Amino acid sequence: MYDADVLLLDEPTSNIDSLNEGMILRSLKQECADKTILMVSHRKSTMGIADDVLDEK
Repeated sequence: MYDADVLLLDEPTSNIDSLNEGMILRSLKQECADKTILMVSHRKSTMGIADDVLDEK
């Protein structure tokens, strides 16, 4: 397994319920605190963990 400095995530929580979404997002925030994460999502709840959000309309 690689220990990359950057993670690219495309709709990482698109097919799960809100309880499991929260668990995954908490894990990402804790385990990847020293990494850069680029994430695409249509869910506002998923983007709630982001430091910066680009909203293209």
